Amino acid sequence: MKGIRAFLAKHKVINVIVCVICVWLIMLCVDFYRVDSMESAPICCMEMKNGSGHYVGLGYSFDIVENPGSGNKEYALYVFGQPVKNNFTNEI
Repeated sequence: MKGIRAFLAKHKVINVIVCVICVWLIMLCVDFYRVDSMESAPICCMEMKNGSGHYVGLGYSFDIVENPGSGNKEYALYVFGQPVKNNFTNEI
């Protein structure tokens, strides 16, 4: 009986960890879609108070700036501090 309880308890912990990772991935994907499609600001992130266009989420962040030449919004995505994707251009 002890072996079955330990087995089920171990799987509960694994299930909780998998669910937390899935929720985090969904939040990241929703925010990335909103930023990439230039729809609006990410919804699962908080903007830093200085109004710099730096948004911070749980383990990920976005830097969003407007290109002064073209007027297009450009962004960079960081996951755990490492750059993952950006669409910055060098045009003026």
